[in-house]
Amino acid sequence: MHVLREEGRTPFLIVKVEKFNKEDDDQCVLLYGHMDKQPYGEGWKTNPADPVIIDGRMYGRGSADDGYALFTAVTAIKACQAAGKSHPRIVITIEGSEEGEIFDLVHYLKKHKDLLDEPTLVVCLDSIALAEDTITITSSLRGCITFDLKVTLADNNCHSGLGGGIMPNPYQIMNCLLMRV
Repeated sequence: MHVLREEGRTPFLIVKVEKFNKEDDDQCVLLYGHMDKQPYGEGWKTNPADPVIIDGRMYGRGSADDGYALFTAVTAIKACQAAGKSHPRIVITIEGSEEGEIFDLVHYLKKHKDLLDEPTLVVCLDSIALAEDTITITSSLRGCITFDLKVTLADNNCHSGLGGGIMPNPYQIMNCLLMRV
């Protein structure tokens, strides 16, 4: 584990985990997250570090801001190991300056490139759940998009015995469209 602190910069954490139950595997997974919290101060109804119960549900303003990234990464690794599952070499990077500023992140990544190995896969533990009843998948480092998709093929129903083979499959079209996003 490397705890990096430099004058005038937010802290940066790098944790290296050796491969587990893998022979001759030179792959490396980099897990990225951040540890900052929603702002403290006036104008907020709750403290970002305090859990609050509202209408029977527990909320933690800071917990929704990825303070969980390190714990998620370590828990996932330990779960693999406890189940006897193999994993490649893993590098966890946790930054302290995410809120719209990436200057410190870029600085640390460039300066300590030797500690990051050469990842073959990067997993970003930094996203948002738009609603509690919707699975959210983020496929880029920043940003989130919400949309409704409707595929219409005909203006009336067509029985498969009458139209079999001549009508394209709407689910296949929808999947092809979603793969392009």
